[in-house]
Amino acid sequence: MTNFVQNIDAAEELCDELIAAGFTPFVSTQADTMSALHEALDDRVGVLIVPRDDNAIGIAAGMSLAGGCPAVLLSDAGVSGCSDAIASLVNPHQTPLLLVVSLGEEPAVEGGSNPRRLTELLMSELGIQSVTIDASERMAVRVKLVREIVREHLRPAALLVPLDTDGLLT
Repeated sequence: MTNFVQNIDAAEELCDELIAAGFTPFVSTQADTMSALHEALDDRVGVLIVPRDDNAIGIAAGMSLAGGCPAVLLSDAGVSGCSDAIASLVNPHQTPLLLVVSLGEEPAVEGGSNPRRLTELLMSELGIQSVTIDASERMAVRVKLVREIVREHLRPAALLVPLDTDGLLT
């Protein structure tokens, strides 16, 4: 099976697992980097498109307070742009919601900034427990972990999703 087909299958599997875990609605910006996942979610349950990442956090926090179980689709670059919204709306009250964060490539230059590591550190500083999708483990196991954090412990969580150069799940 080609890498492209495997990646599309991975996006479809993650989509199915997120929906089965009860996450809905999904909120994102137009500049979403997880195009395969975004498309699969939009086809099945719809994705609310908003102008900015901090708007997505605010809408999801409101949906959570109204009894929903929202998920926000973000890029690793988008996390830093909405860190104020996370710090003011999510962290102080431990608002239960899921951040699905796409992780870009590893740094091309040795010793250069590592966006994956920076995202993990930022999530930790914001008080949000992170779970990374790992190719060696079934996706259902990782989604179950974030579901437990958000739905049972009523705390925010981040699902970190590594992407390849084409923006597809690795």
